[in-house]
Amino acid sequence: MTPVVPGSDMRKMFTKVPFGLDFKIYLFNVTNPMDVQKGSKPKLVEVGPFCYSEWKEKIDISDSPKEDTMTYKPVDTFFKENWPGCLTGEEELTILHPLMVGMVNTVSRTKPAMLSLVSKAVTAIYRKPTSVYLTAKANDILFDGVIIDCDVSEFAAKAVCSQLHQAPDLRHVSETELAFSLLGPKNATPGKPFKIYRGQKKSRNLGLIIEYDGKKQMDVWSTKECNKFGGTDGTIFPPFLKKEEGLESFSSDLCRSLVAKYEDAMKYDGIPVWRYTASLGDMSKNADEKCFCPTNQTCLKKGMMDLFKCIGVPIYVSLPHFYDCDESYLGEVDGLHPSMEHHSIQIYFEHMTGGPVWARKRLQFNMPLEPNSKIGIFKELPTVVHPIFWVEEGVSLNDTFTKPIKSLFTILKVVKITKWIIFSASLIGIAVAAYMMYENASSLKMNSVHKVQPTDGKTPTNQFGENGKSEPDSESSK
Repeated sequence: MTPVVPGSDMRKMFTKVPFGLDFKIYLFNVTNPMDVQKGSKPKLVEVGPFCYSEWKEKIDISDSPKEDTMTYKPVDTFFKENWPGCLTGEEELTILHPLMVGMVNTVSRTKPAMLSLVSKAVTAIYRKPTSVYLTAKANDILFDGVIIDCDVSEFAAKAVCSQLHQAPDLRHVSETELAFSLLGPKNATPGKPFKIYRGQKKSRNLGLIIEYDGKKQMDVWSTKECNKFGGTDGTIFPPFLKKEEGLESFSSDLCRSLVAKYEDAMKYDGIPVWRYTASLGDMSKNADEKCFCPTNQTCLKKGMMDLFKCIGVPIYVSLPHFYDCDESYLGEVDGLHPSMEHHSIQIYFEHMTGGPVWARKRLQFNMPLEPNSKIGIFKELPTVVHPIFWVEEGVSLNDTFTKPIKSLFTILKVVKITKWIIFSASLIGIAVAAYMMYENASSLKMNSVHKVQPTDGKTPTNQFGENGKSEPDSESSK
C-alpha cells in the first residue's frame, strides 16, 4: 500500500495533500526602537498568530519505473484564515527591518569596502531613516509587500536599486517601486525539483531523496557528510522504521537534513504512535556539526544556525523564543518565554504506514544586530541576535484519515486473536490425540497364536508363517 506509484492512493495523497496544513505566524513587535538605537536591549512583544491554510502539491511529475524513482517540484500555496484566536493582519507593528539590516550585514561580510556607498544608499532610499526598524501592517510585512521607493537620483542609491530590481524575491509594483515581504515570494511558487525513490522495489527506500535541483549532493558546506541529502522531504517516510533510526528529512530552506529522535510511545485518537522531537544541535561542541559554522574558527552557540552560506543573507534560525538554545541568547533581549509545549518540534509518528498523524514544525528567524561605525544609524546599536518572527506548520489528522489506520489495526487485532485461537485449538487437539493414544496403548489386546492344521500332511505352522512374515490364505488368495 505504501509505494507512491501511479494509480495508488498513497500517490494521490503524496502529490496533492487532500487538506490544508495549519500555518501560523508570530511577529515580534519592538516597543523601544529609539532606545535600541542608543544601545539598549530590545524589548519584544509577541503578536499573533496570523493564520493561513497551507496546501501542498507536487507538479511537473515524471516517473522512471526502471529506477523506481519519481521527480517533482513542490508548490506551497497559502490562504488567509480567520480561525478563533487569529488576528486580522491589519495590526500595525514595528519589527527589525529585514531588507535594510540584511543588506548592511551582507555587504559588511562580503565587501566591507563598499559600506560607505551603502550608507549613502540607505539614507536616500529610506528617506533619512532614524532607526533600523520598520513600522507597517502585518499583512504587508508577511505577504502583500512593503513598498521600496527607488525613485532616487543619488548615484549610490541608484546603484543599489539596480541590484534590487534584479532580485527574484522582490515584487515589481511599478518602474520605480518594489515590494518586499517575508513570505510572499514563497507563495504558490514552484520549488526546485526533487528526485526520490517510489518504494515499489524496496519499501525501505520510500521517499528517500536521490537528487535535489539536479544534484546528488550540495556544494554549500565544507564536508561531504554535511552536503548529503539525508532522508525524505518530510511529507512521507519509509514504513517499519526502527525507533533508534529516527526520522530524517531534508529542508531546502536550511540546506541541511535534520533528524527527529524518538522520545516515547503514546496514542493519538486510539492509534499507537511514537513521539519524536528535533533540534538544531550544537555546532560549537558537536564535531559532526562543525561544518555548519560560519567559519572554521567561529561557531554559533547551541541551538542557533547561520543561513548565510545557504541563502546568501546572514539570517539566524533557531527554535521559537530561543527554546533549547544557549541561555546567553535569551539574555540579550526582553520578552521571550521559551516552553517545550509551545516552541519545540514535535512529531507523532505511526511507524507501520510511515506517516506522521500529528506534527508541529516550528522555526524562528532572527538577524544579527551589531554596531557599525560606517553606517550612521548603526553606530550605537547593541550586539544581539534579534528575533523577527517565527512560524508553526501543523498537521492533525482527523477521523477521515485516521479511520483507515484504525481499521488496519482492527484487522491486525483480529488476525492476532485468530492466530492465538488457532494455536490454542491446535494445542488442545494435540493434547486430546496424545490422551487417546495413551488410552489405546494401555488397553491394547493381542490375538493369541494358534496352530493351523494343514490338509496336505505337512508340518503345522503358526498363522504368521516362517520369519514372522504373513502368508496369504491359499483359498482367499484364489
